[in-house]
Amino acid sequence: MSTPFTLIEGGLTDTVSLRAELRHPSSLREPEVEAWRSLMARAIEPSVYADPDYALTMAQHLADGRTLALLLVWQDGRRAPILRGVLPLQLPARQGLAGRARLWRLPLAGTAEAAIDASHTAPVLRAALDHLRRSPLHLVDLHWPDLRPASGLALALGEAAGSTGRRLTVADQAEAPAPAPAPLTLPSGRTSLERVRDPARLRDAIEHVLVLDARRGPDSLLADPAAATAFRVVTRRFAHRRQACVDLVRRDGEVVAAAVHLATGPHDTIWRQAGLCLAQGPALAPDAARVEALVTVEIAGFVQPQPQPQPTGLRRLMRLRA
Repeated sequence: MSTPFTLIEGGLTDTVSLRAELRHPSSLREPEVEAWRSLMARAIEPSVYADPDYALTMAQHLADGRTLALLLVWQDGRRAPILRGVLPLQLPARQGLAGRARLWRLPLAGTAEAAIDASHTAPVLRAALDHLRRSPLHLVDLHWPDLRPASGLALALGEAAGSTGRRLTVADQAEAPAPAPAPLTLPSGRTSLERVRDPARLRDAIEHVLVLDARRGPDSLLADPAAATAFRVVTRRFAHRRQACVDLVRRDGEVVAAAVHLATGPHDTIWRQAGLCLAQGPALAPDAARVEALVTVEIAGFVQPQPQPQPTGLRRLMRLRA
């Protein structure tokens, strides 16, 4: 089931048609994944955690029984549709009852991320909310955590809600506990730093990271086989695109610290660190506190019609648990 939405651009002459659909993560075909990768370059808030190689891997290996779906928003193009938005959602466990959709907080990332075209942010959000309203899932509202209060995405969500008469509430979000700092140890021997980029060698470097990370005990990746598998798959997929590297610090030839980077250039993100902290770096400014938003799916004064019988494809989506 898809929901059309028409956007008027540049006066009354040019119209852009947007349509939205809910898809199970495993149902995406390679052209759709490529469209998602292309969208990342246009995203209003680029994040490696909204990348398909990250989000789809987590949905495959770390869904933990959740009912997951991707809310895709497309623009009809002359040759092929253009993907304008991807919202990874966690749907209510009990389908058919009034419930809440949540932007999925991605495992091993700790934040909820979406990929939305910077040039169509508010229209994409309106099309997404309209689709949730018209779907037979009986959704009441959409919970969006981990928003930066003054970000373009947060402002666009407010615009999308206000322009359609939807109620939007925003609340401060409790800060996640900071990870325990690595022990500060000054090197007593010869220390070297190596950055591994070659995909063939990066596989061995990842194993060094996992061995060091195992010192975390029950919180380590190796303590959860599914998490360790997801970690290996994500780094392999990013490395295949030359978008991953591993820093290895050796002391007297032994690897004592490591850091995994995803993406390059301004979007370079340190995903995971393990081992000893060999230097006391300058204090970093803390990130701005984040907020969580709750926006109603229904439009004020709108009476929801009785749902029609569900198409076969949607029944399958509702039965599947990622």
